[in-house]
Amino acid sequence: MKKVFTGLFVIVFVLGMVMLNVPQAAKAATNSALAPGDWIVPLPVIGTEVSVTSVGAPSYLQLITEGIKTTAPALICHEFRGAGFDWVGEIRQLVDKTWVKVKTTTELAPAPSEGIFHACAQTNYAGTYALFAYYHVPTEDDLVEDVAAVEKPGLWNRGNEVSVDFVMYPRPSWLDSYSNGVEVTSYGEICHPFSAGSAKMVVEIRQLKDGLWARLPTTLRVIPEVDGVTSACAIAPEAGTYTLFGYVTK
Repeated sequence: MKKVFTGLFVIVFVLGMVMLNVPQAAKAATNSALAPGDWIVPLPVIGTEVSVTSVGAPSYLQLITEGIKTTAPALICHEFRGAGFDWVGEIRQLVDKTWVKVKTTTELAPAPSEGIFHACAQTNYAGTYALFAYYHVPTEDDLVEDVAAVEKPGLWNRGNEVSVDFVMYPRPSWLDSYSNGVEVTSYGEICHPFSAGSAKMVVEIRQLKDGLWARLPTTLRVIPEVDGVTSACAIAPEAGTYTLFGYVTK
């Protein structure tokens, strides 16, 4: 009996180790016929199914999956049968109540799932994502509507990266510039990676306000946790231009 128990324990243990090394699937119960199945998220990133709506997306798009909330940047994929019937898929991230387009590729899956289309995107941030699709080619009006939703944040977590003119808007003399600026259109958290090489280094995210750089409460934390990236973060109180400064204390 003891040998049987030991054998069963070994089998269960081995199966458990195998399961730890396969991609995670976040179950989705209400996906459309255009995109059945589950989100595919690689370990060690954790993907959690969340309910979302199409509010904040361009009107020509149809939401065809549940949302997926991830804990770190990852290559996320979802089965997309609609690609075989002239539908075009777009994976988008929910940022400040707006669905922001993420570069999406649609390809036939390799064996053993040959012949099945998947839509995939390499995400740059932890966050909430969903798969949208449209059948027709967007009209010019559709594309104009979508312009405001496309962001190029650079290393910032959101907004649009911009150059900062320190001749027109001088920084305090004791501060060094540690990043390009970022323009955001709404209230919310903004973060930028920061290499905290010295315990004496102090960083400050500041807002360009009436021609002056106003300091915001800034914190350092690891984002995402599994990658160990340290970022400086602050709450942007409104739409505007922000940038990251720093100095070394004595």
